[in-house]
Amino acid sequence: MLTDPFYNYSITLLVILITGGTALLLSRQRIQAYRASRLLTLLLLSVLLQAVLPLVKAPIAQSLMDGLLLAIAPLFLLHLRSLLGDWLSKGRDGYHFTAFAVWSVVSLFPAQGAVHQTSWYALFPELFMLTYLGGSYLYLQGRVESLVQIRSRIPMGKIRWAKISLILLGLFALCSAAADGLAIQAAAESQPLFFALAQGMTVLVAIGLAGIGLTLERPVVPVDLQEEAFLLLIADRSDPEPEDIRENATLFKTLDATMQSEKYFFDDDLRLNQLADLMHQPPRAISRAIHHVGGQTFFDYVNGYRALSAQVLIDDPEKQLTLDEVHKASNIESRMVFNKTFKRLTGSAPTAYYKLNNGTTD
Repeated sequence: MLTDPFYNYSITLLVILITGGTALLLSRQRIQAYRASRLLTLLLLSVLLQAVLPLVKAPIAQSLMDGLLLAIAPLFLLHLRSLLGDWLSKGRDGYHFTAFAVWSVVSLFPAQGAVHQTSWYALFPELFMLTYLGGSYLYLQGRVESLVQIRSRIPMGKIRWAKISLILLGLFALCSAAADGLAIQAAAESQPLFFALAQGMTVLVAIGLAGIGLTLERPVVPVDLQEEAFLLLIADRSDPEPEDIRENATLFKTLDATMQSEKYFFDDDLRLNQLADLMHQPPRAISRAIHHVGGQTFFDYVNGYRALSAQVLIDDPEKQLTLDEVHKASNIESRMVFNKTFKRLTGSAPTAYYKLNNGTTD
C-alpha cells in the first residue's frame, strides 16, 4: 500500500465528505421514497467504506476492500434498473450478491487474506466488476432506446451522470487490477503508483455518484407488464406497406391537430399508452405514425411540443417570466432535455433566445 499517510487521509476525507454528504442529503429529501435513491445511498456508503478500509491495518481490510467490489457492481446495476423503471424484487434480485456473500465468509477464515493477495485469484473481484459494468452499459443503452418510444419523461441528467460514473468505476477497477497484478508479481516499484491511482479514482467515482444523487430528476415510473410487452412489438421497425403509409400520415395529421388543441403534452409524465387511449387508437398505431411520418421517438415528439410552449411563453411580453419559470412551465423536468430540445427546434439555446427577447435571464 502507499506509504504517504497524508495522501491516504486526504483521499479518505474527500470521499467521506462527498459520499457522506450526498447520502445525508438524499436521506433528508422526499426523493428517498424512491427505491433508486435508496440503492444509490447504499452505493455511496459502499464507496465510502472502500475509501476508509485502506487506513485499517488489520489483514482482513484488504480482503474486505476486494469483497466490496463484488457488492458495488451489482448495486450500480440495480440502481440503474430502478432508475429506468424496471420492477425489482428482493427475492429475485438477491442472487446478484452471492459472490459478495461467499467472499465475505471466506475472508473470515484465518490466512485466507494472505492467500488471496499472493495468487491470481486476487483479480477475481476486479474482473467481476468489469463484467458487471459491461452488462450495465449494454442494459443502459438498450433500456433508454426502448423508453424513448413509450415515455415522455426520462431522467436524462441522471443518466448522463450514470454514464460518467460507469466509466470511472471501470477505470477504478482497471487501476485496482493493475495494482493487484503487480503485487502478485512482486513488482514493488510500480505497484504503489497504481494503488495511488485507484485511490484517486475513488474520489472521482464519488463525484460521479454524487452527481446522480444531486440531479433533481425523478426516476422513471415502473414500466408495467403491458408496456414491457409493447417494447418487444415496436422493436421491429420494418418499412410500412403502401396502404399503411397513408394511414400513418392521416393519423399523424390528426394527432398533431389534437395535440395542439387539447395540449395533452402538459401532462408532465404523458405515456404512449395514455395518449393512445385519448386518441382511441392502439399504442402501436400511434408509435408507427410518430416514427414513420414524424421521424421521431415518442419522447422527442412530446417534448418538442413542450419546448415550443416554452418559446411561446418567452415571446409573450405580458408574461415576464424568468427562464427558470419558463423551464418549469414547459413540464420538461430535465434541464438538459429542455436545453437540447429547445435548441433543436428554434436553432438557439434557451439562454440565448431569452436574452434576445428579454435582455436578461433573471
